[in-house]
Order: sequence, then structure tokens, then C-alpha cells
Amino acid sequence: MDLGFDVVVMVTGIVLVFGILVLLMAIITVEGMIFDKIGKSKKKAAAPAKAAAPAVKAASEMPAPEVEAGISSEIVAVIAAAIAAMTGGKYTLRAVRRASNNWGRAGVDDVTSPF
Repeated sequence: MDLGFDVVVMVTGIVLVFGILVLLMAIITVEGMIFDKIGKSKKKAAAPAKAAAPAVKAASEMPAPEVEAGISSEIVAVIAAAIAAMTGGKYTLRAVRRASNNWGRAGVDDVTSPF
């Protein structure tokens, strides 16, 4: 066995793997730059339409949500904050009701259904 040939094959393999990784990193970076430019141009085009959007109502103008008995005010506040954060204040919370537990029913149906 020739030790020199083995070393050359090993070094060539390592250089080739890292070279391709660097090439992939460069390709992904260039694609990111291209998509950033496309996104910025779309934001510039959409900016005038956003300025014409109606103003968001103040919290004092909004009616209090209907809350089912047994649901704490902290839970209502968290749900309202999540809705406001996800929609940018576009939607408001009108009612909070407990939902039935369909996961338990689905588990029972899964175990008891015939094959």
C-alpha cells in the first residue's frame, strides 16, 4: 500500500467537501441578497396603500369582550394581546368561551373504532 496516495486522496476529499460547502454558502448568500431587494421593492410599492389604511381605534373606544364565567381576566388580557400582536390591531376580541375537548373524544374514537 502506498501511504502517499492515501494521503492525497484524503486531502483531495476534504478540500473538495469544504470547497463545495463554501460554494453553497456563496450561492445562498447571493439568493438572500436578491430576495431582499425584491422584498424591499415590494414594500416600497405597497407603502402608499398602507398610509391610506384607517386608523386603529383606541382601547377606550372598544367594547369589553363577553367572557364566560370561570375565565380569569388575565387569560382574557393574554388572548386579546395575542390577537392584537398577530393582526397589528386590525381585529379585536369580542367574546371568550370555553371550547369542548375534542382531543379526548378523538382519542376514544381512535382506540375504540373497529379495524
